[in-house]
Amino acid sequence: MEYTELSAYDLPAGTVTSWTPRADAGRWQQDPRALSPGHEAHLRDSAPGSWIGSVLRVPGPYEPEPLRRAIHAWVSRHEVLRTTVTRDAGAGWRRVTAPAEAVAIRDLVVGDLSADQVTALLPSLLADVSPTAWPHCVLATVVPAAPGDGSGPAGDDGFVLAFGADHSVMDAYSQLLWFEEIVSLYDAARRGVPDAELRTLEVGSHVDFSADDRKLAMTLAADGEPVHRWLDFLGADATFPRYGTVTRPAADAAEAGRPQASRSAWLATVDQTDDLSARSRARGASAQSGVLAAFAHAARKVHGLDRLRFVLPMHTRYAPQHAAAVGWYVGLCPVDLDLTGTDPLLREVDGRGGPARMVDGDALTTAVERVHAAVAAGKPLVRYSFARIAELGGITDGPHLAVSYVDTRFVPGAERWSAWDARTLRSPAYGTDELYLWFLRTHDGLNVSTRYPDTPEAHSAMDALIEELRAGFRAFGTAGTIGAVA
Repeated sequence: MEYTELSAYDLPAGTVTSWTPRADAGRWQQDPRALSPGHEAHLRDSAPGSWIGSVLRVPGPYEPEPLRRAIHAWVSRHEVLRTTVTRDAGAGWRRVTAPAEAVAIRDLVVGDLSADQVTALLPSLLADVSPTAWPHCVLATVVPAAPGDGSGPAGDDGFVLAFGADHSVMDAYSQLLWFEEIVSLYDAARRGVPDAELRTLEVGSHVDFSADDRKLAMTLAADGEPVHRWLDFLGADATFPRYGTVTRPAADAAEAGRPQASRSAWLATVDQTDDLSARSRARGASAQSGVLAAFAHAARKVHGLDRLRFVLPMHTRYAPQHAAAVGWYVGLCPVDLDLTGTDPLLREVDGRGGPARMVDGDALTTAVERVHAAVAAGKPLVRYSFARIAELGGITDGPHLAVSYVDTRFVPGAERWSAWDARTLRSPAYGTDELYLWFLRTHDGLNVSTRYPDTPEAHSAMDALIEELRAGFRAFGTAGTIGAVA
């Protein structure tokens, strides 16, 4: 499992078809449930052409009608995929929602395309979403041509299925949940399971969550502790920290409009990641703290940073009914990490210039414990909408350095992702002042996905950071192989 742009995915030649939810204008119903502050901020600030999604190779033969029924069942199950916003001159944005029976799935065959044509076209199909126009999620298939020897029909050995969604209806965990759910629905539809049964899923609605999130946000006050703590983290100028000199404000509009570089790299084997997790638990911390500690030490060694401040996205799926729901369940945790006085994690122990090895001692203990404490200090703020805090605190800046950690191993279907060539996707991003890192713990090891300024300085810094991270994991002294480096 990797998190990349679609350009990094090996797409085949074949027949491309778009699959788009549709509903008659008269079927939309006024919905009194309020938008979350984060949703409203997204409506105001989102960049055109921004989307997230997923792609996989569905096993088994391609059958259009069962696929239509599977997609319709998925949209029916998750109310957030059937809701949108309308402009109200007096009250801003208002929500409208369509019942499941009002939604149909329209397919449109684009044509038989070469692999290069598919690679060029598919991102534009998936990017055809926005926060203000429904549908907020579209899908596409690529069905490979029939074998030249006549051994079977087109798509007999599987086909590519992908979706693109606006962030207002989707988060990273929703992207991961989709793989198992859509394959299971397709298999069931091919077996003739009735539509009513396909649509059945006991799951909460993100629309309800959004209304509750707004209620909580409106209890905040400008002089309350959550606002003060964020302002303390940001400092006197109320701006988010950057990653040293690698990220910086754009010099001009042309520079700001440059696409960021994107990279996916495998850092550690399963054994190495398990070893780090065990060491972290022994310190009363989690694998997340261990991975963030490894990142912090790599950044310190490469850039000499004694203090590392970043934003850590964390889920807000606190209620059991939202565990398997599609939606945007993400809050922000400010992390202020002081590394002063800690030693590098690697020490040469044989005295003859051989490979350094991890040595138990104060360095690892201090690093993991400091990370654990820093995350614990910021975690109570995650449940409060940052959009509302920004409004109350007069904060106009956004995150420049964000680090995410997700353990994907226990997501339903995760053990089959490699066989499906499953991958989560993000659209290209633009600018010079952002560094995002997504650490994914998978059944294949530890992967990091990054986006960063497309400058020689930033490329060099990222090369050094990734190599230092790999060196740290190699130092655990465990053997094994990891996925190919992208």
